[in-house]
Amino acid sequence: MSFFRDLFDGRVRRARAAEAEGRHRDAAALYAAMGERVDAGRCLAHAGDKATDHEERIAAWLDALSFYPDIALDERKAVEIKIGRAILEEARVRGVASPEERRRVADAAERLERSNKYAEAADAFELLGQKSDAARCLELGGEVDRLETLLAETNAVDAKEARIRRLVSEHELALALGDRRAARASLREVVSLAPEDAGMRQMLRRLEERWLVAPITLLVGGKRVAFSRALPAVIGRSDAEVVVRGTSVSRRHAEIAQESGRFVVRDLGSRNGTLVSGMPLAGALPIEGTLELGLGDDVSITVRPAGEGIELEVQKGLDRGLLHVLGASASDGVCVLAVPGASATIELDREGAVITPLGESAELIPEGATSGRRVQGRIDLLRGDVLVIGEVRVEVAP
Repeated sequence: MSFFRDLFDGRVRRARAAEAEGRHRDAAALYAAMGERVDAGRCLAHAGDKATDHEERIAAWLDALSFYPDIALDERKAVEIKIGRAILEEARVRGVASPEERRRVADAAERLERSNKYAEAADAFELLGQKSDAARCLELGGEVDRLETLLAETNAVDAKEARIRRLVSEHELALALGDRRAARASLREVVSLAPEDAGMRQMLRRLEERWLVAPITLLVGGKRVAFSRALPAVIGRSDAEVVVRGTSVSRRHAEIAQESGRFVVRDLGSRNGTLVSGMPLAGALPIEGTLELGLGDDVSITVRPAGEGIELEVQKGLDRGLLHVLGASASDGVCVLAVPGASATIELDREGAVITPLGESAELIPEGATSGRRVQGRIDLLRGDVLVIGEVRVEVAP
């Protein structure tokens, strides 16, 4: 400003008075009206410096930039740095969860990089997860140690993400082929690598909710068949491995056991007795062929050996038609039983149930689907599964 303008222009005196009183925005408005853009920008920059509210500071500094002419390089750079640092500081505290927060931090990163504040620009890019941009800034700023650390972290992240993608693909393939244990193992590893991934956690939870452990019940050609690896097994109205309902059935009525390599049946002191061909059972009776057991007078069961297991079919009573297939676990905890009515075996262990078609593939129809794919070999059963083995439809009973 010229000396005479300072002396005679009342706006100059008012602007300087406002500035002295700390009314920087009023001073800026007066300077702007006189065309003094540098002074207007300077006053607005001071307004931002004095403001206590974060948004108010940013707004004042942005206004200062709009007044500073392009030739005021040093002044513009100083304000750019203030804006970038203020946004970065806020983001370190609050994070960058929303799209708007990410936009603001990206703007701060650009301002800081443009102002040659490379280390702080790298900090902003790292908050955004933009590792390559952060690496560029660290290289420009000569931050060798930080750059090496970042590159090592980036390589580790890339390797982890590649591993996760591979595991997800392996899970999908194993699931389609019936190897649900491998699918579950892949998902568990994904969740351990990325515990923050809610989608993967939900996929694992849904898979484990469908998991089957013995005893299980299948519909084989429409007939209900219950499989268990519990021997000895108590037959009774309740508190039993084989539950059979009837008014004459005791809570723990009779027992099927395997002794010296053969199956035997004995009464457990039931109220109404256990009958074999109409005669009361006393002691342990070997099961060497088909037996007709009467549990009191209103329930009868056919008992017969079946390969490595034994079958109990309810002939009379509330559970008429229900077939139980029982077996004993081997030393490794595995029990393999034939599936009545289908060309298949079922393997029960502590981890679940596996069905294996014999000599042919099966069509595995996933839960909720109307058709599936042909699968050869072992299939881990899940709730909701449907298989077609030959002409026989096998469903996991609800």
